[in-house]
Amino acid sequence: MRKHWKLLTALGAVILVIAVAVVLLNPPVPAAKPDDPSSLQASGKFGFPVSGIKIGEGGTRTASDGKTITGYNGSCDSAAQAAANYTHLIEDVNVATWAQQKKTLTEVGKQGPWVERVSYKGDLLTTAKDLPNGPFDGGWFTRSDVASGGLYRVVSCDEKKRSVVQVFTGAIAARVSKAPAAFFQTVTFELVWDGDWKISDAAIVANGQDFGGRVKDGGPMSVGTEMDDEVTPVLRDDLVNAFFKDISREGWAEYANAKR
Repeated sequence: MRKHWKLLTALGAVILVIAVAVVLLNPPVPAAKPDDPSSLQASGKFGFPVSGIKIGEGGTRTASDGKTITGYNGSCDSAAQAAANYTHLIEDVNVATWAQQKKTLTEVGKQGPWVERVSYKGDLLTTAKDLPNGPFDGGWFTRSDVASGGLYRVVSCDEKKRSVVQVFTGAIAARVSKAPAAFFQTVTFELVWDGDWKISDAAIVANGQDFGGRVKDGGPMSVGTEMDDEVTPVLRDDLVNAFFKDISREGWAEYANAKR
């Protein structure tokens, strides 16, 4: 009987050694963070990683305007979704809805100098009486289409604390004595957690504002690029190459439902 126990003990020791060796030789691969563009393998039409994050998703509620999504879970992915879903509050200007838009902006944001900075253009345009052509298509001076730009960069993020996210969006703008034209630009958000992601700072062009040193550049935009004949914001290779000519593509990724 003792011989059998000795044999079983020796056999168990061998099995244990083999099991340990297998674990050491084949360590588990750490899970990639879903909001880290370097972990994304798929390549989009313009060579950027494609994220699983979608515009128009991520929250559980809507603001008083009935369309701005709120109620995020505090993850970095949800910060990227919140930034996309809040972009229209920064970019859009419509005569009929401007007052409600400003109200919604206060619901999803913290008071600060940034509010006046991003809303002064809308205040000016929606009260102006002497614009020759006025707004287009039912009161629009500017109408954004985030999916037509469809790129984002999470510059920094601490879950349920603070994040800085840049969103590249397309839009259509009214022009004096001319037909409306398309353009592209980057909106940069600083978001803080207060039971939900809230805007604590925002800028369309960084222009010296570096969000505490975390934003290296203001992001791509169509300023200086010939788009006078563009009537809808459609992204293509030559535009992407022109927009990113002098700035880094590092960290930029495509929303999963970007228009391509």
